[in-house]
Amino acid sequence: MTTPCLELVVFKVKDRARARIARRAAQDVVRNYEGFLSWSAYEACDDAGLFADVVMWRDLATAKAAGQKVMSDPGFKAIMAEIDGLVSMAHYTADRMVEAETSAAA
Repeated sequence: MTTPCLELVVFKVKDRARARIARRAAQDVVRNYEGFLSWSAYEACDDAGLFADVVMWRDLATAKAAGQKVMSDPGFKAIMAEIDGLVSMAHYTADRMVEAETSAAA
């Protein structure tokens, strides 16, 4: 049995609009990577140049293999060109998850 792996990447971009377009193109490419489960893309509320990506992988091995593949995949060239600095990048496994009570979420 494999343990799902969350990849969290926080990075600065040169141009928000171009980076958004490039990231969406990269998302279309990664859909075909082995072990890929999902990719949620975020943009900071108070900093137009700060992005965060939450990518779920089947396991740590496929996450790391994808990281190597991304470096030479032409589908990631445009987003790599828009990155102006890496703030944080790490892989995580879940310890515990809690969800809101129905009344608290309303």
